[in-house]
Amino acid sequence: MSIEIERKFLVIDRAWRRATSGSCHIRDHLIARFDMGKARIRICDGAATLTLKGNRTGVSRSEFHFEMDPGDADAIIAEFSIAPPIEKRRHDVPFAGLIWQVDEYLGALAGLVTCDVELPHEDHDFLRPTWAGRDITHDSRYSSGPLARMIEAETAGLNDLLAAS
Repeated sequence: MSIEIERKFLVIDRAWRRATSGSCHIRDHLIARFDMGKARIRICDGAATLTLKGNRTGVSRSEFHFEMDPGDADAIIAEFSIAPPIEKRRHDVPFAGLIWQVDEYLGALAGLVTCDVELPHEDHDFLRPTWAGRDITHDSRYSSGPLARMIEAETAGLNDLLAAS
């Protein structure tokens, strides 16, 4: 079983830009929500991946990735997408032996910047960069469902999220 152990934070300044090692344009499409988790298709610079994620228990959850043909991904998105896509630019930022991923949201969510770090185990001690602000790991407002609903509602609620950062 594949387990994701992740912490998520608001980004409070732009100092991370000096250390970026790569980036890609991401479009996330939610295609199913169910009691035990969700399914999404991610398009990252033209490559398509189907991801199944279980519900979070603490900072962990099951997560499975399946590469897929971009044409098939487009067909599935057209027929089964249940929310507007979330677009962002993701930047990889090495820091203290881990790769932090900084997400700059685009379109209706422009102005929101978050970062996350995947850990090797739940008890892993890690250094937090100065640009990683408030821990939002357990704040459901920053998960894909509520963010997609904000896009759908033409950003109602985004100003509250931006004010919180």
